[in-house]
Amino acid sequence: MLRTPRLVLSTPVAADAPTVYEHCQEEALQHWTTVPVPYTMADARAFVEEFVPQQWALGSECVLALRRPGVPGDLLGVVSWQRARGAVGYWLGAAHRGHGYMAEALRGLVDWVFGPEHDVDHLRWECYAGNLGSAHAARAAGFRWVGTGPCALPDRSGAHPDGWHGELRREHLGTVEELERWPVLA
Repeated sequence: MLRTPRLVLSTPVAADAPTVYEHCQEEALQHWTTVPVPYTMADARAFVEEFVPQQWALGSECVLALRRPGVPGDLLGVVSWQRARGAVGYWLGAAHRGHGYMAEALRGLVDWVFGPEHDVDHLRWECYAGNLGSAHAARAAGFRWVGTGPCALPDRSGAHPDGWHGELRREHLGTVEELERWPVLA
């Protein structure tokens, strides 16, 4: 469990399946992520009951739910550290966008990943080209613009569409990236 000024980041649990299902019905979330379409309640249950615990057990991906403290059943979205890829991934429910929650969660995750318990000094970020919300969150969390090119992860069709790429190195922590270096946000 990680804490930020406004959030608690904790492992998604079986009780989160209905909220995950609800968030993953949104067209924009389906467009910008690789969640199955259509997204079913069985997909949500498999995510929280099978995928998340399996990834944690294997040490390959650390998936955390974003929650506001003191709000029972609250799940705003998820953020993850994909260890094998050295990358972060995330999504946020539509009603919770525009409040800075994802940037705050990413900063909390980055602090933990770059902490003394992990031997990590570099993280990557990518999104499909055009996903301004993801780019804003990555930039606000300290990621630096790398460029445009094919996504490392395939989309639902198996293709590698153009994506936007960023990186964050330990030595970048506490520095501010100039907006001009993020041409997609200029």
